[in-house]
Amino acid sequence: MLAQQYLAAMRRIVGSLAEDVPEIARLAGEIAGRIEAGGIFFVYDNGHLLTSELFNRAGGLALLAPITLVRPRWGSGALRRGGEPTHPLVDGDEEELVLARLAVQHAGVRTGDVVLLGSVSGRSPLVVEMAQEASRRGALTIALTALAHASGLPPAHPSGQRLDQAAQVVLDTHTSAGDAEVALPGLPEKLLPSSGISAALAAWCLVGEVAEALVARGIEPTVFRSVNYPDGPERYRDAMARYRELGI
Repeated sequence: MLAQQYLAAMRRIVGSLAEDVPEIARLAGEIAGRIEAGGIFFVYDNGHLLTSELFNRAGGLALLAPITLVRPRWGSGALRRGGEPTHPLVDGDEEELVLARLAVQHAGVRTGDVVLLGSVSGRSPLVVEMAQEASRRGALTIALTALAHASGLPPAHPSGQRLDQAAQVVLDTHTSAGDAEVALPGLPEKLLPSSGISAALAAWCLVGEVAEALVARGIEPTVFRSVNYPDGPERYRDAMARYRELGI
């Protein structure tokens, strides 16, 4: 059965992540130190699941800050006399690079912060540029990517780098090359991708280790409780008020 094959593939990924726990714990300790010193833990995902998975979740940390993208309408402004646009025209490739830099700048990333960037292949010029811009600003950059998949793909960024090469630290999701995990006779392509689940597993492992490292330092991070309890909405508001007051 395909379901059994898929679950076997996921067990392989879980086993590989289990072997990475010592390195994840070491990284979490560094992140906790930066948070203790006032740093922010930013997250941007260019993949599938993490865009919403890590934020405002029961059992999640309030301190995780998403980096959001706002796409300007390049060249859509008024024209000055002589036909000069009020906004310079930007071609598609350059637009992605400019957008990446603007997103990091708008988030307020600076020295001492942490920026976790997720991309299955790590090829996207946007996410590579984000890693480079965050590094230029003094942040610790972490690539959450699938090395088996990424290593066989050519970079698309002008620098010739993929995300795993542009970031300072790499957290491997252990997704197979091509992402899909199970072959079905009669179909030309494999089925059932693992990258969303594996990225979430790796990210939650890191978040858990960060929480443990903070508690070991005597710091209690704000943790969300399920809003589905009768007092859930009130507890959520209290949690957010605590986070805004303490920054942790």
